[in-house]
Order: sequence, then C-alpha cells, then structure tokens
Amino acid sequence: MAKADAEVTFPFEAIYNTETVFEPIQDNVFKSTVTGKSTVVPYGLTNFLRMNYIERNDNTGAESIVKDATEFGIEGLPILTETFFGNGDDKLFASTTGTAIRNVEDFTASISGTTTIVGGEGNFQGATGILTLSENVIFNLNATTEPRNTGIVVLSGSFMVPQKVPEARNSTILIGIGIISASLLLRQHRKIISK
Repeated sequence: MAKADAEVTFPFEAIYNTETVFEPIQDNVFKSTVTGKSTVVPYGLTNFLRMNYIERNDNTGAESIVKDATEFGIEGLPILTETFFGNGDDKLFASTTGTAIRNVEDFTASISGTTTIVGGEGNFQGATGILTLSENVIFNLNATTEPRNTGIVVLSGSFMVPQKVPEARNSTILIGIGIISASLLLRQHRKIISK
C-alpha cells in the first residue's frame, strides 16, 4: 500500500534545572556543557545535554553563544549539538544559539536564545522545530566542587514530526468509479422504461 507524508505538531513547554561547566579554549572563548533535568516535562524527555561555544565581549559585557567555533575565527573544533532524552528510545536533536548578559554584582547571567530542533529518534525521527529559550544562571564562586554554576531554563515552542499515512488504494478508486457508473446507467435505464 502506498504511503504519503503528513506532519504532526507537538507543543513543547518545559522547565529544566541546569548545571553548567565552562572550559576555556582561548582568550575570551569558552566551551559550555549544560545538563538539564526535569520531572515535569512533555513526552518523557526529562533530560538534555547541551554544548556550546561562548565568546565574551569585554566592551559590552555580552556573550555570544554559538554551535560553530568558526564564527569566532577558530578552526578545527567540532560543531556542538544538543540532545533531549529520557528513559525510553525517544530523542530530540537540536542546536542552540543566543546571547548571555552577566550581572557581576550578584554573580548571575540571563540568557535568551533559540533552540532549533534538527532531528530525532524513536517517535521523533525526522523532527524539526523552533523553541524559544530563556535561562538564568547562578555562579557559585565559593564552591569547591561541581556544580559551581546552576540555573533554570524555560523552553517554549513546538516541533513537527513526519508521519506515514495510507493513500487510497487504486482498487478502492476503481470500485468508486464503478459504483458511480452503475448508478448513471441505472438512471438512464429507468428513464427509458418510463418513456
């Protein structure tokens, strides 16, 4: 039976508690690794792992968050990604870009950005979509062990997943045509008899 593609939309609203580790690369460029956990999240995607490159602008205080270090003029580093997952086989693959503003007085940072869904596994194979990201990070400078940086991230948006739906069988179409033709012939036959 032939099949055609349709798309099913999945709304996504979630809040994760996060832990962040920063790894210096060069000058004002860092690699960040963020782990997120949530007990109340749709589709069983209770965890995520996100990696990004971050460049700090000392003049403005803003930090650019990207997935590709070549945007900062650095070659030879892999493009970083993000994965949402849970206990099952369902996963979402994504990448995040955005901007962070640090508050040096209270040792916090506010992050705004976009998470782009670029694929998945399980029930989410072929997923695509856009999520809006809002994140707050607290830097614990007195911590001697990880996590030194904790926060909360809010994600809002939706993603679409292609689904296979059956097309009408040729035989069904032929049967339908046959029924219509038979009805027309019967009407003509009745008209002839009535005359």
